Amino acid sequence: MALTPVRLRRGHAVIGTSIAGICAWSIAVSTARAQDRVADTVHNLSAGGPGRIRAAGENQVCVFCHAPHNTRGVRPLWNRDLPLSNYTIYQSSTLDARPGQPTGASKLCLSCHDGTIALGSVLNRADRIRMTGGDFLPAGLTNLGTDLSDDHPVSFHFTSGLAASDRQLNDPSSLPEEIRLDHDGRLQCTSCHDPHRNAFGDFLVRSNEFGRLCQSCHRMTAWNQGSHATSNASVLAADAGYWPHATVAENACRSCHRPHTAGGHERLLIFEAEEENCLNCHDGRVARANIEAELEKPSAHDPRRYVNEHDPTETQRSGRWHVECADCHNPHSAATQSYQAGHVEIGATLAGMGGVSIGGAEIETAQHEYEVCFRCHADSAEFVSGGVVRQASTSNLRLKFSPTNPSYHPVVASSPDMDAVSLIPGLPAGSMIRCTDCHNNDAGPGAGGIGPQGPHGSVHDFLLERNYTVRDDAEESAYEYAMCYKCHERNSILGDRSFPLHRLHIQEERTPCSACHDPHGVSSTQGFGSDHTHLINFDTQIVRPDSQTGRLEFRDLGRLAGQCTLVCHGETHRDEGYDR
Repeated sequence: MALTPVRLRRGHAVIGTSIAGICAWSIAVSTARAQDRVADTVHNLSAGGPGRIRAAGENQVCVFCHAPHNTRGVRPLWNRDLPLSNYTIYQSSTLDARPGQPTGASKLCLSCHDGTIALGSVLNRADRIRMTGGDFLPAGLTNLGTDLSDDHPVSFHFTSGLAASDRQLNDPSSLPEEIRLDHDGRLQCTSCHDPHRNAFGDFLVRSNEFGRLCQSCHRMTAWNQGSHATSNASVLAADAGYWPHATVAENACRSCHRPHTAGGHERLLIFEAEEENCLNCHDGRVARANIEAELEKPSAHDPRRYVNEHDPTETQRSGRWHVECADCHNPHSAATQSYQAGHVEIGATLAGMGGVSIGGAEIETAQHEYEVCFRCHADSAEFVSGGVVRQASTSNLRLKFSPTNPSYHPVVASSPDMDAVSLIPGLPAGSMIRCTDCHNNDAGPGAGGIGPQGPHGSVHDFLLERNYTVRDDAEESAYEYAMCYKCHERNSILGDRSFPLHRLHIQEERTPCSACHDPHGVSSTQGFGSDHTHLINFDTQIVRPDSQTGRLEFRDLGRLAGQCTLVCHGETHRDEGYDR
């Protein structure tokens, strides 16, 4: 296996052509930058080297890799055996490249860094050079072993076609001059690391502060506007995250990813459990929002109940129901969202997320908050225990919010229902709402608190921002139906402005709002036997069919008028009507 000198651009050779040139370069007078020559780095394994691991008596610097004679015959005059290991290669569902076994310069690097060949085992010495710190590379981040599934892939062709298919890679023709591919156009260890120079730490070819090195190849959509690219929050108070810099923005990609010996092999996350990479900062010590505390609440979207279930390529019908941070947030583009009392289509924390349209189509980038929610709460929705069992029942909220339904809360489209006369001042008929207007933190700004926004956790059932009692025989109060009274004026409801028997049902009969009304909507695919306007969809544990006719129905008889046939609280209503 021979490595030939390559020049992808004028004046930039990947590998030198002579050992004399290499040695002369590596022991040259130091420039202004520290460790600008190999003799000043830990790659100087001679007895006078600066590192913990060095030779007992050998004073030559270059001999541990290069020699002018009796070498392996591999350029650049390689003085070591090549590893014979069969490596486990990095794999990921989002990887478009096709890396194979390490080749070229990467295999040369692994002759030390896979830990299988002694550091002092060189070809031009009859006996192994003895080392004071151990003959083999000790365990740690630099000993990659033969399992490279937790390391950035190498030895693959980095082509314009690959960049075009991936869409989050820069075209190789635009790579900075420091990033060099080999003569076959393959990305190798030496594309990111210069073994002779350690000016930027970790032998990187350019600084990775603010993600400069990573972004040489990777182009993440909307990254520059996202919080992880702009946050000046200090990481010093957090648990060890292997962060070389002081702030989130400075660490950038390194805030979550580790290019070698990563805890989460697929996608190279620092920690194996996806949520640990998020909660390591979002526990109140780095990020302002303490999300971890919200997950301790009785009702929560708790990602800690699932381990590595989310996959970026999964579809809504994958059948793998789970709640992971990345199900709702794209860490490469999510940005801080200031609280707004008015309606916005989608918050900045959901930027860059995929979704599902009201028609059931997969959407690459959601434009509405409900489209993100539909990823889990639509066609692939799982039954939620403790929920109300209704006359027309489905867990598919996409069907329940459809504008073609007889009634629906105005999440997808404004409601044409002009009978909603109870809306609070400032919320006119035709107003739109979002899922998080109801499902949110009970201590967040929407509830008058200072906690973080979002449906991470709540003390109330169903992850609601305010209390919503669904049990029968509850004494009416502003607290019991606080969720309803957020938008519907209590005095109007109890004053019977929209329904002449509201006060009778709610206060005197102690019947909960949920006994008659379905807060999401009623799917037109299931609304047989009843009109289901005004969100009427009876709780069948409280409201039962008329025993004589078998009917359980509501009939809409026009504005503010209707008729019911049912049994509730032991009283039969048969074709019993009301109007203003």
